[in-house]
Amino acid sequence: NPEIAERPQVIAANKTDVLFEDDEDEIIQKLKETYDPQGIPVFSISAVSGKGISELLYHVKGLLDKMDKTPIVFEREFFPEDLVNSDEPYSVWKEADHQFAIEGPRIERMLGYTNLDTEKGFEFFQNFLKTNGILDDLEAQGIEEGDTVRLYGLQFDYYK
Repeated sequence: NPEIAERPQVIAANKTDVLFEDDEDEIIQKLKETYDPQGIPVFSISAVSGKGISELLYHVKGLLDKMDKTPIVFEREFFPEDLVNSDEPYSVWKEADHQFAIEGPRIERMLGYTNLDTEKGFEFFQNFLKTNGILDDLEAQGIEEGDTVRLYGLQFDYYK
């Protein structure tokens, strides 16, 4: 987003505590030579030991104090549903008693951009199965509550 690119930037070079002192100086110097001319300050920090954290925080606080406090609302730039082509085929089949499998390019793609560990991601996944007719196809294959469904390394138990 171009608006974000215009905002002040800071580089926090973390984990410098694991470098030898000479290496740290050389690396930080190269970063500063590259980014200082662009107006981007570089801070050598160690989150573990706390080295450099105070200086970084004071600098960022100063930047925030100077910034406009009006909230900016950004338009969504990515709509996962746009990536799903409902014309692409998929397959649903019974692997064994109480075990079903699903495959297809749109399903694989959807899983690639959906974080099933979040409530919103899992809700999107459930809605995807429903709106694309996949749940209907599973039911037509004879799925029952508690049966296992496998797809691309994932599995879940079916409950209506």
